[in-house]
Amino acid sequence: MFVNGIHLEEYAKLEYGRLLWRVPAYRERLLRHWHDSRHPHAERFAEREAEVTRILESAKDSDAELDAELRQRNSSLRAVVKEIPSVFGSFF
Repeated sequence: MFVNGIHLEEYAKLEYGRLLWRVPAYRERLLRHWHDSRHPHAERFAEREAEVTRILESAKDSDAELDAELRQRNSSLRAVVKEIPSVFGSFF
C-alpha cells in the first residue's frame, strides 16, 4: 500500500516525524540524537539534513509541491523520506 507514491510504513515515519518536529523539545532531541556519533546513520543524516528538515517542517498538504521541487533537483519526496533516520531507544 502506498500514500503519495511512498510505502505506507515510510509515510507513517514522515507523519510521525512531522508531529514530533512541531514540538520544540522533541525537535531538539531528534536533532541531538541524529547527530550523535553513536547513531549508525549520523553521517548520512548530515549529508541530507537540509532536505530532511525541510520535509519535516512541511504541511501534509504540501507533499505534491515538495515532490515536484525535489524532482527538479533529481530527487523525490520518496527518496528524502527514506533518509529520515530511525530513533533508537537505547540513547534517545
